[in-house]
Amino acid sequence: MCGRYFFDLESNELKKYHDQAETKVADKDIRLATNEVFPSNHVVTLGLNKEAEVVPDITRWGFEGFKKGQLMINARSETVEEKKTFSKAFRESRCIFPMSGFYEWDHNKQKFLFKGKENSTLFVGGFYRIHKTESGFETESIILTTKPNTSVASVHDRMPVIIERSSINEWLNNLEFARKHVTNDMPELECTMVEKK
Repeated sequence: MCGRYFFDLESNELKKYHDQAETKVADKDIRLATNEVFPSNHVVTLGLNKEAEVVPDITRWGFEGFKKGQLMINARSETVEEKKTFSKAFRESRCIFPMSGFYEWDHNKQKFLFKGKENSTLFVGGFYRIHKTESGFETESIILTTKPNTSVASVHDRMPVIIERSSINEWLNNLEFARKHVTNDMPELECTMVEKK
């Protein structure tokens, strides 16, 4: 389960993605989430434009569920193609969530932040869909999760699917690569306990 993540504007790379995405909503009443990011926030995701180039865009984190107020924010990679709600979007509309790290809580409700080695940007695999709402259409996104590796397992029984920087294009373009990648072992991460306020 990945229920919140960290998008740090102190990172030059994330600031660049943020600023590029923000220009697309300059005339709309949409605020891009930064710092601690929550489900239902509008977030920066990376996808392909019409020229098949990787570009930052804006999606709303979470698929609206069948019940009023229900929001699905994660999908299990092991069963993603078995679920009618997710299968088409996974096959046709994959995206990347760039982030500084993600949060998990252990069984004692203690909060931990998981980051890449040397504070490198994490690229997390997901997918999106265009969904009709009462006010029009919205692009909704979901984070894929998988079994945890040793750096996460002591805190939580799931972790996001992490994409290496060199594989971003393959993840977005190549379904067979994506299917294989979600079964791979994820890279080891650095874990920090978050102080309670």
